[in-house]
Amino acid sequence: MKKLLSLLPVLLIFCTCHKKPSTILVEREGVQIACNKSGTGDTTLLFVHGWCINKEYWQQQIKFFSPRYTVVAIDLPGFGQSGKLDSSWNFGKYTEDVKTVIEQLHLNNVILIGHSMSGDILLDVSNRYPKTIVGIIGIDNLHEPAGEMTEKQKEEAEDFFSLFSSRFDSVVASSMKQYLFQPTTDTAVKQRVMQNILNADSLTAVQVLKSLTFYSQYEKPGMKKLNHKLYLVNSDVAPVKADSLTKYCAKGFEVVYVQGTGHYPMIEKPEEFNNALQVVIDKIFLPSSSQ
Repeated sequence: MKKLLSLLPVLLIFCTCHKKPSTILVEREGVQIACNKSGTGDTTLLFVHGWCINKEYWQQQIKFFSPRYTVVAIDLPGFGQSGKLDSSWNFGKYTEDVKTVIEQLHLNNVILIGHSMSGDILLDVSNRYPKTIVGIIGIDNLHEPAGEMTEKQKEEAEDFFSLFSSRFDSVVASSMKQYLFQPTTDTAVKQRVMQNILNADSLTAVQVLKSLTFYSQYEKPGMKKLNHKLYLVNSDVAPVKADSLTKYCAKGFEVVYVQGTGHYPMIEKPEEFNNALQVVIDKIFLPSSSQ
C-alpha cells in the first residue's frame, strides 16, 4: 500500500498528460462542428483536415503538442462527426466555420494548420481575418498556386465531376492511390485512408472537391494579399515550385520537408512530422529579422 501511495503523484501526472481530448460541438447557421480540444497553453494549434478524412488524423499531434499548447482539431462540416452541408454551401463557408470555432472556444494566439485542401482555407482566413491568427502552416499542399481556369479547363472539370458523381467508388479505387501514396507507404495507412474516402458520403465528397477545384483559381491573388508568411510542412516527394511561391507570397514562404512519405505525413511518419512542425512553430514566433 505504501508503495502504491508513493506512486500516486506519478500516476496522477501520467493520467493528466494522457487524458483523451474532450469533444466540443460548435454551431454555425444550424450546422454543428465537432472539435477535439486538449491542453491549456497560451498558444493554440488549430488543425484542419483534408478531403474525406477527419480530426482523428491529428491524434499523434494532439498527444505530442498538448503538454505545451492548447490543441484543437475540428471536423469540417460534411465530414467526421460534424453536421451535413446545407443547400447553400460553398467552399468559402469553411473559412467562416474556422472563424466561428476560434471565437466560440475563445482561442488565443492561433496558429492555423491545414492539410491538403485546407491550404485554401489558410489563405482565405489569413486574408479575411488576419487578426484572428498569428500564423499559417500548410501540410502537403500549396506546392504551386493555381490560377484562373480557361473555359476549356472548366468544361473538362465539369465532365470529370459528372463522371465522378456516377462512378465514385471506381474512380477513387482506380485513380487516387497513385497520387495519395508512395510504394513505401504502410499498408495500414493506405487501408485507413481508402476506407475513409470510400465510406464518405459520395455526394458530399464530390461537391466539396468540385467546389475546391473552382475555388482554387484564386490562390495566386490570395497569396499576393497574405498578411502572414506561408509555412509548409510537406513530403519531399513533390517539391514546391519555389519560383512561383516567391513570386506570389506577399510575406514570403518557407518549407520544411518530411522525407519519403505520401500525402499524409502526420500519420505516416508522425515523429518526424511532429519535429518538423515544431521547427516551423518556433519560427513563427521568432523576430522577423532572425528568420
